[in-house]
Amino acid sequence: MVTLGRRRLLRWFADKRMETVLNMVEEHLELTRRAVEELYRMVEAASEGRLREKEKLYREVSEMEMKADRLRREMVEELTKRDIYPSEREDLMELVRAVDWVADWAREAGRILSIIPFEKAPEEMKKAAQDMCKADINGVSVLSKCVKALLREPDKALELANEVEMIEEDIDELYSIARRHLASLSFENFTPGSLILLNMFLDALETIADWCENTADIVRAITVRLH
Repeated sequence: MVTLGRRRLLRWFADKRMETVLNMVEEHLELTRRAVEELYRMVEAASEGRLREKEKLYREVSEMEMKADRLRREMVEELTKRDIYPSEREDLMELVRAVDWVADWAREAGRILSIIPFEKAPEEMKKAAQDMCKADINGVSVLSKCVKALLREPDKALELANEVEMIEEDIDELYSIARRHLASLSFENFTPGSLILLNMFLDALETIADWCENTADIVRAITVRLH
């Protein structure tokens, strides 16, 4: 006997538009991953005082986010074309929105970094930010694999969703290290405003990971609901 969940899953397999939307989500995540990679390079350039390169990389981060935003609008439009169960449409809409927040926060981190004199930060802080960025790249990469597995390998999708959660926990620890540096190190060349912005920059790096985890939770919920 074929269960309701199994019938729905088979219909997802057969529905090319569903597959189209999920492929677009994957593409969105790829743009986001590239944005976070450029953000990491931006942190490196900022750390070494390569200010022109820093600004160039911020423009590239922004470009990736704008492309991702255009793709999000296309995904929403695609979803409105198909007569599907409201719960399924809402699942996919929620997935699309969550992915877009990952890209938005990558750009926000770059925007803040473009303002602060990061080249004047202590070396420990520079390393802490770079470590957080590296982990964010890993989180987005695993999340992309997680979404890709959603239809074809649901068990793998659940496994990868758990991996995203573990990466987020690692970033929480890196975030704690960075904030301890912020509280204990001397930032002689930073104004009070720059220190506030530096804290906001760290928050943005951590929020990228939070939205990766939130997106993985949505994948997990969709997978469980379809089985």
